Amino acid sequence: MLHGSELLADIGGISRRFAADRRQRQQRRALDPRDIDALKEVGLHLSAIPEDHGGWWQGAQRSVRVQCDALRLLAQGDASIALVASMHPSVLAFWRDPASPGTGAKAWEAQKRDVFGTVIDNGWWGTITSEPGSGGDIGQTRARATATGLPGRYLVSGEKHFGSGSGATTHMLTTARRDDADAPEWFFMDVRSAEADGTPGRALKAAWDGHGLAATNSHAYTFKDFPATRMAWPGSWRDVMNATSGAGIMANVAPFVGIVDAAMRHMREEFGRRDQRPEDLHAFERIEWATAHREAWLLYQAYEGAVTAIERKGRAMHEALLAKMSIAVLAESILTRLCRIAGGGAYARHSPLGFWFEDVRALGYLRPPWSLAYDGLLAFAGPGEPGGMPIPGEAALH
Repeated sequence: MLHGSELLADIGGISRRFAADRRQRQQRRALDPRDIDALKEVGLHLSAIPEDHGGWWQGAQRSVRVQCDALRLLAQGDASIALVASMHPSVLAFWRDPASPGTGAKAWEAQKRDVFGTVIDNGWWGTITSEPGSGGDIGQTRARATATGLPGRYLVSGEKHFGSGSGATTHMLTTARRDDADAPEWFFMDVRSAEADGTPGRALKAAWDGHGLAATNSHAYTFKDFPATRMAWPGSWRDVMNATSGAGIMANVAPFVGIVDAAMRHMREEFGRRDQRPEDLHAFERIEWATAHREAWLLYQAYEGAVTAIERKGRAMHEALLAKMSIAVLAESILTRLCRIAGGGAYARHSPLGFWFEDVRALGYLRPPWSLAYDGLLAFAGPGEPGGMPIPGEAALH
């Protein structure tokens, strides 16, 4: 990727600065928009935009690794900021990755120019699709979209939550049903002038107070006739998701790999501060430390395997989904083991381990959440192929 090495160097510097202030940052309860501004200054927002639209993205095969590694690095310094940052490329992948549809291609290309243009103009994108009681299933949306009479322009009303990055985003992706449609559709909202006091059409229902990733500003809002633009893709709302490369999923996964990086490093440094070698630990602690190493290796293999698959094929949704689910399980297990080694000190607020433990548990609930992720995994699997993966030597048995 053009600018790739410079971007990673700059993000590495920001991450080290954040890590130096980790204790204070982990206890924050709100996102500081100045952190997002710092990421824009080094061009992280441009890494999601195609080169032919003024950005740095040279296609999934050439650019996915730099984008994911940047988010992984960032999470080593501040997990909350990294999660918010990961939403930006995962949302923009909906316009960036799919080819033009056969029908409505002109409108689609025009909208892509508009969407990417907002980022070139210093925009920052996020998502607020989830709704209370939906279990994270976009297809269960109760939000309504009413036509305004202008092409593609609607007014959206409904309850939404998990709007990560609220207060720092300029645009938000969401879903709603048009009055004359059975299936939901994608819409995006320009929130630059919207305030959380209900003017115009957006009221803060609940500020984010999550157990983990506490400074993501994943607020809940009530929308009432809020202006929105319909995605210019005809047909099923699933078509756009199914046409992405898997890079968006891996953008969401990368911060959690970074958290494990930081946690394993912290544990090794903690042994050094105690002048303690792993072999000095009690038998149970040695087993936990060895198992944490084994699981971390598996986690890294899952991450590397999915990124490599995208680099090789250009599109690897199945591998990305498998990596996400595997890393979600492994990251939680690793942090559990590290907390056991640390003992009761993991509960102290001066230790980062307890915060990281709660942080990594979020991955299984990100898009797609657990139940839908398993449905998707089964949908990829073919007859005689557990998990959709070829069985070695199967042809020789028939």
